Amino acid sequence: MKKITMLIFPFLIIGTIIGQTSLSDSSGWTENGKFILKSEDGQFKLRFDIRMYIDGAYFMDDTAEKLSNGTHLRKARFAAKTQLWGDWNAEWDMDIAEYSVEIKDMWLSYSGRENSIFKMGHYKVPFGLEILTSSRLIAFPERAYNALAFKLGRRTSVGYTQWGNKWHFSTALFAQGMDDDKNQNTDETGTGIAARFAMAPIMTDGLLIHLGGAFAQHNPLDDKGVVDYNAEPETKIGDIEIVDTDNIFHVEKISQTGLEGALRLKSLSLQGEYMQTSLTREDGYSDVSLVGGYGFISWFVTGETRPWVVNEGEFGQILPNNKKWGAFELLARFSHLNLSDEKALIYGGKANNITLGVNWYVNPNIRFYLNYAMVDNSTNATGGGVPSDYDFSYVQFRTLVFF
Repeated sequence: MKKITMLIFPFLIIGTIIGQTSLSDSSGWTENGKFILKSEDGQFKLRFDIRMYIDGAYFMDDTAEKLSNGTHLRKARFAAKTQLWGDWNAEWDMDIAEYSVEIKDMWLSYSGRENSIFKMGHYKVPFGLEILTSSRLIAFPERAYNALAFKLGRRTSVGYTQWGNKWHFSTALFAQGMDDDKNQNTDETGTGIAARFAMAPIMTDGLLIHLGGAFAQHNPLDDKGVVDYNAEPETKIGDIEIVDTDNIFHVEKISQTGLEGALRLKSLSLQGEYMQTSLTREDGYSDVSLVGGYGFISWFVTGETRPWVVNEGEFGQILPNNKKWGAFELLARFSHLNLSDEKALIYGGKANNITLGVNWYVNPNIRFYLNYAMVDNSTNATGGGVPSDYDFSYVQFRTLVFF
């Protein structure tokens, strides 16, 4: 009964709000496929963000039979996003895939000052271009290795964002996430600070250059100083973290640095990131350094251009030029992750992925992905019980619907 209630609750909210709302003349579907309810004076707005991600994958060269072919409901998201009294905004977001509730964005913000936002609640820590980009906007079905291994995720935070015509800055003080285990016998763990800066020094109709960097410093979530870094082979089908450090003990402080860059030349774009995670440990134990990064190239055969959104410092939603056939995108990505530090006796393994993909943006609300990935693991990448130096490939697809 609890699971059934959980699943129907969002739809009861939708029906109740729409049934009790008097639409203004300006309410309705927008060009980017969002349905927005507005008050006549423009002081109040409400829209829902509902998403479903249906994935499937088939693995090749899986000689040890450790990987599972199949399909998967990757995400089932429901969110309500509001504007209250003009300058205040709030969001309530959850994921109900696999009959379990996962808390996502739960925050309140104030935007009464020009080009700035004060924000408090549960949201993504400002670190990493691809990490911060919404899952409905990223170029591939899954984020690259570095984003999977080094993400800070959503934390209970208080932060400030400001931007100009060509730059964006965001910072936050954060603690644990709302769904992290709480230790009632000690002070809350996982506290830290993060900041990210992004800019477009060159921004014309034909050419855009994006440069950025981020830094975060925080304590382990575990009050005993234990951390663990791992990543799946850029697919959730099978759900095996092959590259895995296992538990690293006696960690006092975590410092993370990220560099990001992108070049957009009309319908062609390049994007890449490099991340380093450094662990400061107690006296008598070696510090640890782990790294990862990716680079990809994207070309819209149908001529679309990736929009740059300055108030987020990220690339935004693709709107197909052709209303009948949509937009087609060809992609290639190389990603690398090194979770080994021999000096510190940490052997989490290394992995390289080469991914080729094609995306079909049917319209602003529907998108199909098709990827072929080649996975090259090192001798120490043995998470999930796979053999040493286990290389394989897979085909992955996704159907994404959001409104």
